[in-house]
Amino acid sequence: MRIVRAEVSELPLVVQMKMNMFREAGSASLLQEHAEEMILQTYSALYQEDRCCHFLVYDERGKCTACAGAVIKDDIPFCFFKTPYYGYVIDVYCVPEDRRKGYATGAMEAVLRWLKEKGVHSIKLKPSGTGRHLYERMGFCDSGEMEKWI
Repeated sequence: MRIVRAEVSELPLVVQMKMNMFREAGSASLLQEHAEEMILQTYSALYQEDRCCHFLVYDERGKCTACAGAVIKDDIPFCFFKTPYYGYVIDVYCVPEDRRKGYATGAMEAVLRWLKEKGVHSIKLKPSGTGRHLYERMGFCDSGEMEKWI
């Protein structure tokens, strides 16, 4: 397994994996019509500001099999805290045939190191049912945050 920090030139691969994740979760219909282009533009801008990064995992054959990323956010109420930002984990995905081999764990460990280097103290994420066990194993706990879709 080889884990590399994605460059801007590799963002199309990241977006492709993100779209696979949405399709597998059955939530691609929630996305806007040109979501892929929007995601690519947004990520590119965040990369230029060094507020986002992804790690790609390659297997022994050289195939990209997993990814994970994070973005640094500074919205309310965190913008009022002494550390006015937090990390938000995004795009954790592993191709189905390569799951349970440690690829997502390796990518997540790299993401957590990057966030720590950026001075982040609080990290949030929205777990899928598939990923919840991974996050719990890595020390994440339910924050009690509630949500309602209307």
